[in-house]
Amino acid sequence: MDITAILDHTPLIRSTLRARGVLPADLDDLTQDTLLGAWRSLRAGRFRPSPALPPADALRRWLAGIASRQASHDRDKAHRRHELPAVDPDRLSAFATPSPEARLVARGLLRAFHRLRPELREILALAATGLSSREIAASLALPRPTVATRLRLARRLFARALTRSRRWPR
Repeated sequence: MDITAILDHTPLIRSTLRARGVLPADLDDLTQDTLLGAWRSLRAGRFRPSPALPPADALRRWLAGIASRQASHDRDKAHRRHELPAVDPDRLSAFATPSPEARLVARGLLRAFHRLRPELREILALAATGLSSREIAASLALPRPTVATRLRLARRLFARALTRSRRWPR
């Protein structure tokens, strides 16, 4: 068996990763990791198909299992819990104004925002983009009550940070 047999199943790997909750931003990287891991395992002789299954079905099942494990390992990584979503510069341009006052206000908002813990910042940022708590829970692979609690806490701490600042009236 050669690498083309594995590469032909790339859509299956991508759909398995998506179904396991991999974020779209990480999908290409995990697909590549899965393909590379499958190729290494194949070369090491770890693909031993059942004689009862057709070889194509056995290969699909084996690749789906590798993809599922890759998604699980990605979710378990500690750096994922502290990762911030990338900010789209085009969205920020709508808030840009030439007024120095507006810049000071924006700077105060950003300071208050960055005082929050990373997991609270992430949930607050996702909520600010218009996602529901159900969508946030699905994208972060967290239970909905956890998302609701963190969102409530983030809003309260953000409001408190704003009222403590000298630039904001109490």
